[in-house]
Amino acid sequence: MSKSWSSILEEVQQVHDVCLQHLAEKYVASHQQIGESLVSLLGNKLQNHEFDASWIQSQLQKISDRNLSLNALLEKDLQNYYERDFACQSLLEALLLHRGFHALVSHRFAHLFWKQGQKPLAKWLANRTAELWGADIHPAAKIGVGLVIDHCSGVVIGETSEIGQNAFLFHNVTLGGTGRTSGDRHPKVGNHVVIGTGATVLGNIKVGDHAVIAAGAMVLLDVPQGVMVAGVPAKVKGRANAVQ
Repeated sequence: MSKSWSSILEEVQQVHDVCLQHLAEKYVASHQQIGESLVSLLGNKLQNHEFDASWIQSQLQKISDRNLSLNALLEKDLQNYYERDFACQSLLEALLLHRGFHALVSHRFAHLFWKQGQKPLAKWLANRTAELWGADIHPAAKIGVGLVIDHCSGVVIGETSEIGQNAFLFHNVTLGGTGRTSGDRHPKVGNHVVIGTGATVLGNIKVGDHAVIAAGAMVLLDVPQGVMVAGVPAKVKGRANAVQ
């Protein structure tokens, strides 16, 4: 049993809230690891008149069984979400209640379906993710470990986007294309990057490690590592030392 799952089980023992008790009994108590828990939880959340929960869960479990590293990735995502989202009070709360984490996990599964050639299923899952949580993430987008999507509303991440490790996106962030090119047309975001509310990053440009993009910025050119950019169009305003 992993350290993260052991911590979650310990948190369950300390829960007195009836809502969390009910959810923990349903999605934690009967499972042995985070991947199993999330397959159960997502199946119930994603179901609609087209596909019921049991069918969705069976598809998620199949793809999980073929990707043995997925569980460790999800644990790292959960740990980072708990540590970096100051509104999150526990690993258990992040697991059961936080929309940004659920949207990220749903994308993890959609991306695996996409890579293994199940593209219609990947796109359906991406569509349901957008409908439920307000995050429109193309299943082909490459997202490193530990992304936090704070508030998870109005986020758009395009097909050829890449995001490094431990990035942080606030709501209404767009990683999009300019509409003038095809192919590799979306941003490449480095590690430990913070992108503020309402920021728009367009085109096949690079955002360097530890950079900060201020709220409302329009980014059309490469952003060097370790700087803060702001404005429309965005310009370098100084170092980003205070944020990391």
